[in-house]
Amino acid sequence: MKFRDILKRITVVVTAAVVGLSVPMTVLAADPPDYEAESEARKALPIQSNAIVDWPQGPEVSAEAAILIEAKTGAILYAKNIDERLFPASTTKILTCTLAIENCDLKEDVVFSYDAVHSVPWDGSKIGMDAGESITMQQALEAILVGSANEVSNGVAEHVAGSMDAFVEMMNKRVEELGLKNTHFTNANGLFDEEHYTSAYDLAIIAKDFFSYEILCKLSRIPKVEFTATPTQPDTFSVNSKNLLLEGKKYEYEYLVGSKTGYTDKARQTLVSCAKKEGMELICVVMKEESPLQFTDTIALFEYGFNNFTMESIKGKEFSFDSNKSDFFKTGTDIFGDSTDILKLNDNSKIILPNNATFDDLTMKVVYDTENDNAVAKAEYSFNGNVVGYADIMLNSQKTTLFDNNGQTGSSEEVPYVSNKDGKSIFVNIKIILISLVVFVAVVSIALIVYRKIILAKREIKKKAKNNSREKERRYDSSKHHNFKV
Repeated sequence: MKFRDILKRITVVVTAAVVGLSVPMTVLAADPPDYEAESEARKALPIQSNAIVDWPQGPEVSAEAAILIEAKTGAILYAKNIDERLFPASTTKILTCTLAIENCDLKEDVVFSYDAVHSVPWDGSKIGMDAGESITMQQALEAILVGSANEVSNGVAEHVAGSMDAFVEMMNKRVEELGLKNTHFTNANGLFDEEHYTSAYDLAIIAKDFFSYEILCKLSRIPKVEFTATPTQPDTFSVNSKNLLLEGKKYEYEYLVGSKTGYTDKARQTLVSCAKKEGMELICVVMKEESPLQFTDTIALFEYGFNNFTMESIKGKEFSFDSNKSDFFKTGTDIFGDSTDILKLNDNSKIILPNNATFDDLTMKVVYDTENDNAVAKAEYSFNGNVVGYADIMLNSQKTTLFDNNGQTGSSEEVPYVSNKDGKSIFVNIKIILISLVVFVAVVSIALIVYRKIILAKREIKKKAKNNSREKERRYDSSKHHNFKV
């Protein structure tokens, strides 16, 4: 902490102590909340995932709400009050950082306004920035993720959107885009507000975006960061993380990918974390806990997930999508020359299985609300009613051709792809093929109608010509008859 910031805090503390001398003893004697008793009561709350038939029984945790999901499949492995609206505290900052990394370069300078610095409480998390000072965006993200700096969160929000109000609109727009129903934000740092809330489920979905960025994962697991004096920031100081899951800390977790803590009096302890082991990437959210249980319960949930579930590929599981039962999925011999399936499952898809289950224990249904523009639908797999993964239903590339840049045709597997900054592949939109087929059928239909009209017109012309010829012959014969009589 900066020396000048320490002086400010001492001044405020002394002032508060003097003022406190005049406070009536009846106010000072009020009983504080019994957080230990509340923690025990929360531990007894039901765990929804434990009610699933033959599902691995999860541990009791003292959090008001908790969730464990597998990031790639979206499967919910553990659920406790996951839709309850609670206060996120500083875990709000994972969305702040996500929007910053999506809209800014790490080398950009973040300049701090008076409002950004002075709108946060003196006793909250901060690194002591002053109005007019600036640091790089990377340093700002370090200050937020390591030091949970509230004034830096404000500065980043203003830098990204131009104002705090505009940034809050961006936050809530992202919430709407993600389809989240139990989240609403009013600020960028998570300071308490009755209208600033989320749920364990919603926070886990927001965290999926955050943990998809390698730089954010890296910064969120740094235990300590050093700041050196610059022409725009005159102090040298260090910031230590309070996250005990990090390297060198009391509850260091070896599989940790990244993590963000949060705390206010009303929210209590909150923690959002991600861990990866043997190809399985788990995201854990615990809300409204007492320290240090947010760390020990998170570890217990990670171990529950890694020890009781296995990631499996759907490749080779032919029973899961039997297109032979529907003629709709056939190409037809009159167009493509054989009866090869026009649709197939994406072989790269994964599902999560409890260790006591097999693929044959799953049920599958086709759903059409896929977010993948290259898929026509998706297969949803579930175990006793609990969704464990999806597989995109794609057009069969072996029988589907596209034009390349030279106008030559080739298999859709040969079409190049680009990657976005998450590293996720974005393939050519194969649905264009379906549109093209519809247009082709429409054009052919119109052509047939026009052709039929032309044929009918020709027949009508021939018919008229023939009638005219007969009329001439009739008149000629009549003329001859009359001439003979004369």
